[in-house]
Amino acid sequence: MISLSLSPRQFAESLTVCLELLFDQLYEALMEQLEQDSYISRTPGDETGAVGFMETWLRTLREQTAAAAG
Repeated sequence: MISLSLSPRQFAESLTVCLELLFDQLYEALMEQLEQDSYISRTPGDETGAVGFMETWLRTLREQTAAAAG
């Protein structure tokens, strides 16, 4: 991509376009998790709070990365 881009701005815009779908899907997964538990990060260290949120977030990220890799 760098060799095709004439400027850092064009590179950043191209990269943003490539990552848009990934971040849209990640956003949707995070919002679903928030809807299921609106107090998700209320109590740090709670298995069903912030820890559970991060586990779901990381699992979703790994799944999307694996799916994108084919």
